[in-house]
Amino acid sequence: MACRGDEPRLEKNIEAILNQSYPKFRVIIVTDTQEDPAYSIANEVLGRHTTKDAHLFTADAHPRASGKVAALLTGLAKDDGGSEAYAFVDSDALITSGWLRDMIDPLADASIGVTTGFRWYFPKKIGFWPQVESAWNASGTNMMFNERYNFPWGGGMAILRDKMNAIRLRTLWETAISDDLSLNQALRDHNYRICFLPQCTVITRSQPTAQSFLRWSTRQVALTRAFNHKLWSYGLGAYGLFTLFAALGVVALIAGITLSLKWLLPAVLLLAPSILGVFRSNQRIRTFKRALPEFAADFERNRWAHSIASLIVPWVMTYCIIRSARMNEIEWRGRRYKLIG
Repeated sequence: MACRGDEPRLEKNIEAILNQSYPKFRVIIVTDTQEDPAYSIANEVLGRHTTKDAHLFTADAHPRASGKVAALLTGLAKDDGGSEAYAFVDSDALITSGWLRDMIDPLADASIGVTTGFRWYFPKKIGFWPQVESAWNASGTNMMFNERYNFPWGGGMAILRDKMNAIRLRTLWETAISDDLSLNQALRDHNYRICFLPQCTVITRSQPTAQSFLRWSTRQVALTRAFNHKLWSYGLGAYGLFTLFAALGVVALIAGITLSLKWLLPAVLLLAPSILGVFRSNQRIRTFKRALPEFAADFERNRWAHSIASLIVPWVMTYCIIRSARMNEIEWRGRRYKLIG
């Protein structure tokens, strides 16, 4: 786990890692410095679990990598190849007690390069933008179920040591901004499968503003443009066409109400994909509710607000794609990084 700053719920998230049901595992937490607020939080939690094989370090210098990747490289170096497999989890992610077991078991299949979960956002309290963030992020699970288009998600993934060495992951990460997008390309180059496990989805409770959400979502899309331009171009075409149809549908609906009823039929046809999207979103929640029964009440509480918020997702995605087209650098946790692509 790479940690930086006073992450909300960090203590609880570390506790969840320490209490995994896996028979034998080591926990390595890495912060930027000992002065980082995350260091004192992690140190206090680990102090209550002295019987656990858990360790806290500060990041070594990796000047060409992002802060998170430098922390992950430090963790790998501190373990020094002592483990058969490695799992990576974000500091703002809450995992279930069986998460590690479920992540590791499928790696016995030689064709699988990495197992991965995904993130589900639950709003801390009722609000428009938290629901939009949740719906926007959840739309990414559409790709995760398709091995042709899915990818390892850095907030929760696992890989065998031998596979990691085969793709030379440490060397790759020495110059990487994004841990997962660079790993994805290496796995594809070596013809390894990426196995998505919905039951390994992690939970993050968030309360973004419009500004913070749009900044984050645009950064995610900009990273996709830099590391997977083909997918970014596909998104531009697909979401651009979707929003165009929706806009024309709204115009036709207004015309049907104010001018002539004959406009209502094209309005219904043009708006049908948006309406179907609400039902698809509702079905998606039901799927993940079954995969994560521990959070069934949270899914049910947010089900319809989340589904209705999905109506705005294509518009937000189109905005992010267009805005990211000319982005040459991003800001990530107080640091700026140049993008190539």
